[in-house]
Amino acid sequence: MNLTLLGSGGDSQTPMPTCECRVCTPARQQGRPHARLGNSTYVHEANAVVDAPESIWAMLNREEVTDVDYIFISHHHVDHVGGLRIVQAIGRPQYPLEDWNNEDPATVVMSETTYDRIAESLDLESQYDDRGYAEFEFLADGETMDLGGGIAVTAIGAPLDPGGPEDAAMGYLFEEDGESGDADSSALVFPDETTFLDLEKVPDDLGLWVRECGMFRETPSGDLILSEELWAEEREHQTTFDQTLEQVRTVEPDRTVLTEIEEIYRRRPGEYADLESAFPELNLEFGRDGMDIEV
Repeated sequence: MNLTLLGSGGDSQTPMPTCECRVCTPARQQGRPHARLGNSTYVHEANAVVDAPESIWAMLNREEVTDVDYIFISHHHVDHVGGLRIVQAIGRPQYPLEDWNNEDPATVVMSETTYDRIAESLDLESQYDDRGYAEFEFLADGETMDLGGGIAVTAIGAPLDPGGPEDAAMGYLFEEDGESGDADSSALVFPDETTFLDLEKVPDDLGLWVRECGMFRETPSGDLILSEELWAEEREHQTTFDQTLEQVRTVEPDRTVLTEIEEIYRRRPGEYADLESAFPELNLEFGRDGMDIEV
């Protein structure tokens, strides 16, 4: 199975407009790997995108993706759904237009909780569904969908807050059948919001985990990124890098690729490489835009 990390950034992409810091300046001048667009992953065998940030249009064009059959949405935060309007371009009929219905619309998959939380703000029914721009399907926590071609996907849910709905955040476990019918390769794309994920739901023979990096307490030079008060507030519901390490040690996937890498962490690619080398036993990699991954 082959995946491409379309974008490895998060809510704060790199470079940030008007910022001239040590991270944004080389990103603006040199582009990748310093530059990072929003968080999105493409699974080639399924023609599937996981999450649609605002920059999804540019990322799909950059990677020359010509087929998108599915768009899986992890949760309702705007940096993961702000580019959902990309469905207007997928399967668009040729001129002259007779109506707005796409000839072969993408299927947008998410939990019912996520749909309810974004339906009003994005006006999903009238602007997307009624116009035929997309078809919507719900996938419940633990439910499996057959995507054809020997690929199946299973939803793995987690609450955004303690005691909240178990399907408020979703990861998607893609599995490709081998000759015997058993999973030949597996990749869990859980791009964000793993703080309250029940790790018992994650298979113990996972081939690849694409997951959030987690917040850093300090910059490489030792400067605090967040004040004491804000750090205490954020860590109650946001994953830290140390928590990411703990979760990876517990799950023990064959390979982990980190995404949701925020500009505010103020780290350059070489500094992330140094961090990788500090944990050789974890087979941990910090993702980069356009990164190709084979499982």
